[in-house]
Amino acid sequence: MSSLIRRQLIRFVSACGLLMLAMQVQAVPVTTELALAIDRSGSISSSDFALQRNAYAAVLNDPNILPQDGSVAIGVWSFGQTVIEHFAMAQIDSTNIASLIAAINGMTQVSSGATALGPAIQTATNSLVNYIVAGSRQVIDVSTDGFGNTGISQTTAADAAIAAGVDQVNCLGVGGGANCNFVRGTGAFSVTVSSFADFQATLERKILRETQQIPEPATLLLMGAAAVAGVGINRRRRRAN
Repeated sequence: MSSLIRRQLIRFVSACGLLMLAMQVQAVPVTTELALAIDRSGSISSSDFALQRNAYAAVLNDPNILPQDGSVAIGVWSFGQTVIEHFAMAQIDSTNIASLIAAINGMTQVSSGATALGPAIQTATNSLVNYIVAGSRQVIDVSTDGFGNTGISQTTAADAAIAAGVDQVNCLGVGGGANCNFVRGTGAFSVTVSSFADFQATLERKILRETQQIPEPATLLLMGAAAVAGVGINRRRRRAN
């Protein structure tokens, strides 16, 4: 085999490999774009903030909860007096999951009484709207122990998010002072826990629900009704036979 033919063959094989890799990347569509807005305001003690931060890191690092195949895109912001971006919206896979977890573990708390919850929703909305990969669902996930008291109101920001095309604005409220009145969108929901000690288990279920790995309660009811109806039909068929 001449050197020219050998070089051409190598180029052909390399091109085929790149094409197959591109096809594999495109084969996993983004099903959910998830913007995480995490409260770091001064109303949260340093120990409770650590519990919250560690819970997010543990939950998102678990492939049984967060798929690492590119089907879910995630961005992370924290809010106190200001909104800080920790991880820009990106599809999560084996190449960047470590960067996501490092970004969350690197979050620090700045003591302040201000809580820019509305601006956090607004920032997350802008990121989702401008994200270049079109996902089938856009979800804003907020965790907080209080309510917004600076900048745009949380309800106005949530209304604007839905108007901009975001599908859901959800809330995980911690303690009796949490105000989740900004929950918006079809199928949107809020969950509450009494303290940050109970945060992680609830966050696991919330992320699973938001990424549609477990059905919405309404879907479960429909599935249950269908199953009951199916049993009834089978019984009638047996009696007829």
